[in-house]
Amino acid sequence: MAGASPASGVRAGAVFCSAATWWVLVARKGAALVFCPILPQSEQCHRADIPVPWAEALQVGCPDGTRIRCRPVLRPSMHGLTRRGQFGANLTDRIVTTLSAELRHRQQEDATSSRFAARPRGKISSFHTSVSCTGALHLPPYRPEPRSPRALHFF
Repeated sequence: MAGASPASGVRAGAVFCSAATWWVLVARKGAALVFCPILPQSEQCHRADIPVPWAEALQVGCPDGTRIRCRPVLRPSMHGLTRRGQFGANLTDRIVTTLSAELRHRQQEDATSSRFAARPRGKISSFHTSVSCTGALHLPPYRPEPRSPRALHFF
């Protein structure tokens, strides 16, 4: 097919490997692809981490004890990635749900911190208004992937 994207047949839950990091495809945003990094086992865990079950890890070939950091990384294409396998539907749904919750938490934290930073004197009532959770899958604008593998492991 002329003009077809090589990513057109790939669905959420597909596992890829780059030179330094393993990735799982979560969604598409326009022409860009949304990935989450798969990290090796370490002592530092984040609220957005999901452990990869050993059976799923064995199926795709990633090391046992790895975890998925549910933070969106946008890539314009799959250039430089090698496909390794496909996670099951249950784990894929859990990744998408955790990513949505993490993005919602970040929106609430950003709204709360901006209210404290720009709070006019004498107005406390705005603190008690609830933060809207609409647009839970709203992703930040496209930023190219950092080149350093070490930079990918931090929020």
